[in-house]
Amino acid sequence: MPLVNLKKILISLQDYHPKYIDLNLNRMHRLLKDLGDPHLDLPPTIHVAGTNGKGSTIAFLKSILEYGGLKVHAYTSPHLVSFNERIRINGQLITDDYLSELLLEVERINNKKEITFFEFTTATAFLAFSRVKADLLLLEVGLGGRLDATNVVPNILASIITRISFDHEHFLGDTLSLITQEKCGIIKKKTPVITIHQDKNVTQIIKRTSKTLYAPLTIINKKDFILGEKSFSFKFNNNFIESPLPSLQGKHQHENSALALTCLKVVSQTLNTFDLNSSINGIKKVRWPARSQFLDNGKLIRLVHKKQRLIVLDGAHNSLGARALKEALKESSDDWLLIFGYLKTRKPEEFLEELRSISSEVITVKIPEQKESYSSKKLLKIAKMIGFSGYASTSIVDAFNRAEESNLCICICGSLYLAGKILSMNETIPN
Repeated sequence: MPLVNLKKILISLQDYHPKYIDLNLNRMHRLLKDLGDPHLDLPPTIHVAGTNGKGSTIAFLKSILEYGGLKVHAYTSPHLVSFNERIRINGQLITDDYLSELLLEVERINNKKEITFFEFTTATAFLAFSRVKADLLLLEVGLGGRLDATNVVPNILASIITRISFDHEHFLGDTLSLITQEKCGIIKKKTPVITIHQDKNVTQIIKRTSKTLYAPLTIINKKDFILGEKSFSFKFNNNFIESPLPSLQGKHQHENSALALTCLKVVSQTLNTFDLNSSINGIKKVRWPARSQFLDNGKLIRLVHKKQRLIVLDGAHNSLGARALKEALKESSDDWLLIFGYLKTRKPEEFLEELRSISSEVITVKIPEQKESYSSKKLLKIAKMIGFSGYASTSIVDAFNRAEESNLCICICGSLYLAGKILSMNETIPN
């Protein structure tokens, strides 16, 4: 089936979207029942919630498990360029033909009833995963946790909660406590939980929820990390796990890789054919686009690559992500030019303030095809109010042409939607 038909199918799903979104699992349970309950026929599942680092943690899990010879399904969101990126069947992106076939099947069975886009496509993913045998499913929460469409799978091997920050406050609540309670909704009775030591209230809520559900809890403390030139180690149950340095850039990726390694250590006894010690080198093979990703070729990069400098693409879009990005960028240079786009769902000044110590110049850009994107002129006005100098571009190509005039290293940041557009225009599509 031609790709254009797949795009049309995905667009048509908006017709079934409720006029007002109320977070509940009723629509999801109804559709899954009509489909024959495919979520009851999934491999053992590792469920991942949090604000930042979910996708990277899953990428580490996937790489280590596959290095150890296991067959792994993965469901992540959002995608960068192609919707197919969300659904990986035994390590491979779902094909256009198979995805189209499944979407049409689910659409027929849904029979024009109200359903959100994410609920519809999550049910489609479950249908795909139920029909192909695998050893494990890696499942990323879409929004929150308690009432997320992914939170219907009963066969949970372990729950991971990454760093929590302000996220979708209009759905999850306007305090970290309320947001944490929603994300803790993925914790299951007597099922292992792995998290990172963080804000005191956040950690206390995770502890309390785990205790109430008799769920064994492991908390990784960054203070216990020991970093070497080619390896790092961290404490686990009064012993240390030794690991190669992860391939993904930035010290925050040590946290995400530690979450993945700890989880696999906890569940390894239930995975008869998996040996973590012989699989741990998979951590050096991880590729996860738009996470401090170095770009050195492509259609856009050729516009600015005449000078020898680093060009980094990152999808960070909140202050916590900006803080991690700053630390990653500092490892290479202390002076960066930003190509910056942002959505109106967050405050761009909070993001930019985090980067002020390593950047004073910004080229702002409107994110194409995003109604909620700030205009480049409005973004530049905000940036100048906090001390940046810069230029409001008329397009992404204009932004790169302007960046060519600078000698600084370049970081493109502010939105996963911007990152996806850059990868598409640069012709470096994730696979």
